[in-house]
Amino acid sequence: MRDSIRNEVAKTIATAVELRHRFHEIPERSFEEYKTSRLIAKELHKMGLTVEDGFAGTGIATTIKGVRPGNIVALRADMDALNIEESTTKPYASKHKGFSHCCGHDGHIVCVLEAARVLVRLRKQLAGSVRVIFQPGEENGTGSQAMIDAGALGNPVPSAIFALHAWPHLESGVVASKSGMITSAIDYFRITVTGKGGHGARPHESISPITSIARIVQQISALTRKDDNDNFPCVVSVGIIQGGNVANVIPDHASIEGTIRSLNEADRQKTLDIFNNTINTICIQERVRVNIDLLKYGPPVNNHPDLYQLFETVGDDLLIPEKLAYITRQSMGSEDFGNYTRILPGLLIRLGMGTASPQLHTSRFDFCDDSLEAGITILAGLAMKATEDDFKINMG
Repeated sequence: MRDSIRNEVAKTIATAVELRHRFHEIPERSFEEYKTSRLIAKELHKMGLTVEDGFAGTGIATTIKGVRPGNIVALRADMDALNIEESTTKPYASKHKGFSHCCGHDGHIVCVLEAARVLVRLRKQLAGSVRVIFQPGEENGTGSQAMIDAGALGNPVPSAIFALHAWPHLESGVVASKSGMITSAIDYFRITVTGKGGHGARPHESISPITSIARIVQQISALTRKDDNDNFPCVVSVGIIQGGNVANVIPDHASIEGTIRSLNEADRQKTLDIFNNTINTICIQERVRVNIDLLKYGPPVNNHPDLYQLFETVGDDLLIPEKLAYITRQSMGSEDFGNYTRILPGLLIRLGMGTASPQLHTSRFDFCDDSLEAGITILAGLAMKATEDDFKINMG
């Protein structure tokens, strides 16, 4: 298996880089990944695969069937981009104004797509079958559940699912993971404050929601403990502030939106209690009404220990030692892959972008082409091994 996978991956690299650049040029909003899904479908058809489309709108799936009996496993890639203007000068920079693949989903797509190409070419060595899933809407936190609800996992449901994510904190082409919780839980919130509007010249006649919102932002942001690393009990971040539209008018309403990230359910409930109490206390003091909405929730990604052990085995076999690393801490970042690992064994892998890489969710981030080989290799290798009939997962 080792030489077969390595040889086939080597044949895909030129295509992988070219495809990655094509996907990078067409970043699209969550659940509007129309060009992206059409390009994916075109490539899957070239492989001779039957494409199932329309899952959650733009989602795509296909199945690669091996020649021997074995397990069913899945590979998943996310497809959507972020509403951030790209500020690179790359020749393949975003052609869609205001959007960019600054979370690396263009690279995720290509790693899964080319792993599928390798598996098709090695079909005579493949046991069981591999379900390949391309998911919309990861960035808004609802795509994975929408795909699950739409039946994209297939029937029967796979016994395991694998995914990877670009990671600037690792050297280029290094893959890493850990057993157990690897990402945080996430709650999206919206806080709406209602005061009493009025003329900007007479603030004493008004009750400004703006000043209340300012206090709320300061106080809830302070709930994040400041340590020397990112392994906090919680992180509260405000990403949107809205209030008023005329400079000399005090508005009636103002609102903020953001996220709360927690390592586990116990920390989450404690944080939510403090969060609510903090906001309500401020609003009583400011004499304003408040509405706190938790818009959606995403569970942490929980890596199954047996799949993590398989990752170590496959990594040792297929990659040079310098390309395999180990994660020791749970990240405060989140990934809606957690909805899959809530219902079946799963494994999320970090793929290094180089420690000099710009950070994710910034206008200068660009997926590292040199990392594609390792990403394709580890996904193809995991799928080949996990489909073998003698690979069992302890569900106890």
